[in-house]
Amino acid sequence: MGSLPESVAAAVAEMDWLTPADQAAVDLALRYAMQIEAGISRGGQDATRALYLGPHLLRTLAELGGTPGGRTTLGHNNSGRVESTLTRLRRELGNSA
Repeated sequence: MGSLPESVAAAVAEMDWLTPADQAAVDLALRYAMQIEAGISRGGQDATRALYLGPHLLRTLAELGGTPGGRTTLGHNNSGRVESTLTRLRRELGNSA
């Protein structure tokens, strides 16, 4: 398993929809990841405190489109999932039943 900052950086590198205006949020996500990683490596109460940043990191990534829900919200959900026939028919026919 790689480090959290490396994982965040790799995820951001795949977000080809980001613009320079998103850089502050990218920097924030990386900072959260570094703080979490540092706290966990120190252990004890530092690790516990660092984990409180987890939801903040997740929210920042979602805002950038770095989570499945975030991509769906931004219209960038290319998860590669195969849509079931029933789901496709419901969508095409506008029927939620």
